[in-house]
Amino acid sequence: MSVLYLDHFSLAADPFRITPDTEFFFTGGQRGDILEGLIVAAMHDEGIVSVVGEIGMGKTMLSRMLLERLRPLPCDTVYLANPVFDRDEILGAIAHDLMAEPPQGNRAHMLAALEAVLIERYSQGRRVVVVIDEAHSMPATTLEEIRLLSNLETTQNKLLKIVLFGQPELDELLDAPQLRQVKDRISHRFELQPLNADEASAYLRFRLHKAGWQGGELFDAEALKLLVQASGGRTRRLNMLADKSLLAAYAEGVSQVGAEQVSRAVGDSLPKTGRNALGQEGRSLFPTALLKRWLPMGAGALAVLLLGYGLGYGSGHRGEPLPQAVAQAVQPAAQVPMAVPQSPVAPVAPVAGVRTPSPEKPSSPAGASGAAVAPPDTALRSESLAIRMKATNQFIAEPSTRGFTVQVLSQKAPRPAEVMLMAQEIQQVLDQASSKAGEPSALPVLVHDRLYQGQVFHAMYVGHFDSRPAALQFIEASPAALKHYKPVVRSLDAIRKEPAP
Repeated sequence: MSVLYLDHFSLAADPFRITPDTEFFFTGGQRGDILEGLIVAAMHDEGIVSVVGEIGMGKTMLSRMLLERLRPLPCDTVYLANPVFDRDEILGAIAHDLMAEPPQGNRAHMLAALEAVLIERYSQGRRVVVVIDEAHSMPATTLEEIRLLSNLETTQNKLLKIVLFGQPELDELLDAPQLRQVKDRISHRFELQPLNADEASAYLRFRLHKAGWQGGELFDAEALKLLVQASGGRTRRLNMLADKSLLAAYAEGVSQVGAEQVSRAVGDSLPKTGRNALGQEGRSLFPTALLKRWLPMGAGALAVLLLGYGLGYGSGHRGEPLPQAVAQAVQPAAQVPMAVPQSPVAPVAPVAGVRTPSPEKPSSPAGASGAAVAPPDTALRSESLAIRMKATNQFIAEPSTRGFTVQVLSQKAPRPAEVMLMAQEIQQVLDQASSKAGEPSALPVLVHDRLYQGQVFHAMYVGHFDSRPAALQFIEASPAALKHYKPVVRSLDAIRKEPAP
C-alpha cells in the first residue's frame, strides 16, 4: 500500500516498513550504545546476556544489527527466531547451523558432537554466539538446557556465548525458583526504553531521510506531538502511525502531514467493535437490511469487502482464497450468466450523497473509424478491460468531474484477467443486491492504470462522493475485513495529477 505515496513525497523507499531493515537502524534512544555493549559482551565477556523490551520496542531490529556487526569479526553466529523447542530440539537447532551434517542419536551423543565442534572453532580463534529472539516464549526446561550449554568450556574460557532477547515476561520467567541458576548466569542485562519526544522526532526524521526525503519538516509540530503521544515511544507503533499519516496526506493531496492526518491514522488504528456481518446458522453474508444501510451511502461497500477478500490491497499483496460464505455470495445466480450484458445499461439513478458519471457521450477517439463511443456509465460496465479503463480515464479527466472516490486496489500489472473478472463479479453482485433491496442500480466500478515508482499498477475505485465526510462515512460503515486492506479516500483532482502509463 505504501508504494502509493512514494512519488507524492519524492521518496526512494518505504520509510516506515515494519519488517526490520538494518539500513534503517536508529542509534538514538540508547539503541546504539546497547548495540556496542552487546558486541563487547559477545566477544569478550563470559555468561549469558539478556535484552528486555516491551512489544514493538525494536528488539528484533537490534538482534539483526548484532548479527550483522558480528559477521566480519572472528565469530560464528546462530540465530533462533522462534525458540519454542524442547531441550533436545534446541541442541539440534544449534548443531544444524554449526555442522554440515548434524549428529543423529540421543541427547548425550548430540551434546558430545556439539562440544567437539565448539572446541574446534575455539582452536581457530573463533567465538560462537547464539542469538535467541522471543526468548520469553521458551519453556523452562529449555532455558535450563541453555544454562548447561553455557557451561561448555575450556580450562580458561567458555565455548558458547548466548544472547537472549525477550519481553519483560523473560524476567518473570527467570525469577522462578527452578530457574535461579539460569538467572545467576546472566552477566549483563540491557533494557530498551520507549523513545522520548525528542528521540521519537529524531527517529522519524532519520527514517525519512534514509528513504530519500530531502525537504524540510514533513510532519509539522502538532503532528509530531500526536505521533509521540499515540505511539508511547514504541518504534513499531511509530512506524505504523507515520505510514498511515503519510497515506492520509497523500490521499488529500497535501505536501505536509498535520494533526488532522495523524488523528485520522490514530483513529483508524484503534480497536473497534462491530457486528459480525455473517449471520447465525450460515445465513446470507449480506442481509437485505445491511445492504439498505450501505447502498445509500455510496454503492460499493459490498464491492470493497469482496475486493479485500479477493485481490488484497497494496503492492504485490495477494489476498487469501475467498472463504466459502463469501465465495457463495460472489457467484452469480444460476440463471444469470457471468458475462455483463451487451445491451445498453440505463443511467445510474442518483443516490443521496453519491454522484454518478455524466451520461453524455464523449467524442470519438482517433482511429475509431467514426464509431460512436458508449456513454461512460455503459462503458464502465463493459466486458472489455480496455474499454472500461478508457471510460474511467475519460470520466476522471473531465475537468467538471469533482469530488472524491474510495480506492480499494493497487495491484502490480499486468494482471488484466484477474482485475476484469473481479470487476465483473463485483459489478454483478452489486447490481443484483441493489435490485433485490429495491434500491437504484449500483454505481460502476472504476478501473485504470497508474505509474507508481515508475511501475504500472492496476488501480480500482468504488463510488463518487460529493464530500470527503461522505466517503469516510462509507469506509467507516464497512466491515473489519475491509479495514485490513486500508481503503483510502482519494480526491479526483489528485488522481488526475498522477502519472499514467
